[in-house]
Amino acid sequence: MKTKSSSCRTFPAHFVALCLLMLGASPLLAQRPEDRPLPPPPAVHAEFRFDFGPGKARDGYTNVSADTIYTSERGYGFDFGSQPIAVERGGNDPLTDGFITTSNSPFFFSVKAPEGNYKITVTLGDAQGESATTIRTEAGHIMAANIVTLPGKFETRTFYANVRRPQLPPPPQNAPGGTEVHMFLAGEAEARCWDDRLTVEFNGTRPCLCSMEIVKDDTVPTIFTAGDSTVGDPRRGPGGNWPTHLCQFFKPEVAVCNSAEGGETSKSFITGLRMDKVLSQMKAGDFFLIQFGHNDSKPQWPQTYTEPETSFKAYLRVFIAETKRRGATLVLVTPMERRANGDSVGPWARAMREVAAEEHVPLIDQWAMSKEMWTAMGDNVGVAFSDQTHLSGYGGYLLSKLIVAGIKKNVPELARFVVDDFKEMDPAHPEPPPEYLQQSPGPGAPQRGPRPATTAPVAPGNIAPSAGLTIQTNVP
Repeated sequence: MKTKSSSCRTFPAHFVALCLLMLGASPLLAQRPEDRPLPPPPAVHAEFRFDFGPGKARDGYTNVSADTIYTSERGYGFDFGSQPIAVERGGNDPLTDGFITTSNSPFFFSVKAPEGNYKITVTLGDAQGESATTIRTEAGHIMAANIVTLPGKFETRTFYANVRRPQLPPPPQNAPGGTEVHMFLAGEAEARCWDDRLTVEFNGTRPCLCSMEIVKDDTVPTIFTAGDSTVGDPRRGPGGNWPTHLCQFFKPEVAVCNSAEGGETSKSFITGLRMDKVLSQMKAGDFFLIQFGHNDSKPQWPQTYTEPETSFKAYLRVFIAETKRRGATLVLVTPMERRANGDSVGPWARAMREVAAEEHVPLIDQWAMSKEMWTAMGDNVGVAFSDQTHLSGYGGYLLSKLIVAGIKKNVPELARFVVDDFKEMDPAHPEPPPEYLQQSPGPGAPQRGPRPATTAPVAPGNIAPSAGLTIQTNVP
C-alpha cells in the first residue's frame, strides 16, 4: 500500500522547478548579477598596544614619547596640537616606569582605525605623585570623570568607543541609493565622529597615562542614538547633549554610537541616508534610541516638516519596523521641552507616546521629565541652556541622568548594562553641575582639515609596521 508521503515523491522534477520559478522566492535561482545577494564585508581585526613615556617599551608594545605627533603615515600619535610632557620614574615594569602628562590643558591621542567598536584599556598613575584623569573619546563622549590615584598606585580602566565613517556600502547595480551620508551643515564633515581614526582625550587636573591597549570588538552591543541638535555631540569642548554624557553610566560592556546631527527631522534622517548608515552597522542585540520633534515642528521647512498625527507617526513606524527586522531593540525618547517650558514640541511628544503604545515599544518620556525639571529650576533654568532651545553641557548632563533612569524603568534589556552605583535623580531636585564640565576644552578648535578623498576603508598598508600594531582583514 502506498503511503501519503510516498505519493508526494511522484511529482516530476521539472514541475517542482517550475513552481519555484513562478514563486520567485529563492535567491539561488536568480540569474542576473544584480539580483544576487551581496557578500558580507570582510572581517577586520585591529589591535594596538602603546607604552607611554621616555623609557623602553615592554615587549609587544609601541613606545610613545611626548614628541610623537600624529601623522597619517605613522597612523598614531598626539593630535590637535597637544603638548604633553613625558616623565620617567624608573622601576622594574616598563608599563609603569614612565607616563605622559600635561601641565595646563588636555592631550589627545589618535590611532588610525577601521570602522567599528573598540575595547580600550588604559593604565593610569604615577609612582611618585597623585594623578587625576578624565577620559573622553571621539566627539567628547565622557567615559570616566576624575579617576584619582595616590602616589605609587596605578589604576586600570576599560571602556568602549565607536569609530565610523560617512561612507555606506555601495548599493548593487541598478539599485537606488547612495554611498555617503548626506551632510548639509558646515563643519560636520570634519568632525571627530566621522574621521578615519579613534581619538581619546585625557583631561583633568593631572592626567597620567602609562599604557593603552585598543582591540577591535564588534561583538559587543551598540547603543545607537538618532535625533537633531538637541541630541548630537558637540564640535569641541566638554559640553554635549544626553548621549555625550551617557557612557559613564554604563558598564564597559556596550558601545555608544551617536548618529544625531543638527537640522535633522524624523523624515530627513531617513532620506539623508543617516538611517541607512545606522542600519548598515546594526546587529541583533543592539539598541536604537531615537528623539525627534524640534525640527519636525517647523512648517517653514517644507521638505522635512512632519505633522504629528500623520507623517511623524508614519516615519516613527519606519524606524520601528527596520530595527525589529534586525533583531535590535528600539526605544522612543520624547523630545525635551524648550527653555520657555511651554508646549512647543508637546504634540510630537504625545504622538510618540501613542505610537509607543500602539506598537508596543519602550518609551522614555523625556518631555514630561524636562518640563518638571525646568519648572523646578525656575529663574535659574537658563544655566541648563545655551539659547532658547539648545542645551549647555550642564543641561545635557541633567537629561542624561533622566534618560538612564528611564532606561532602568522601561528598558530591562538595556538596564542590565547600567553601572551598579548609578544614582537616580529626581527631576524636581536637579543635581549641581559635575566638575568635569569646567575643564579646559583643549588647545584651539579641534579641526583636522578636509576629509580624505578616498572612500576606501582603512587597509593594513595605511599604518606603518611597528611593534604593538596589528590590522588584519578576512579574519573569521
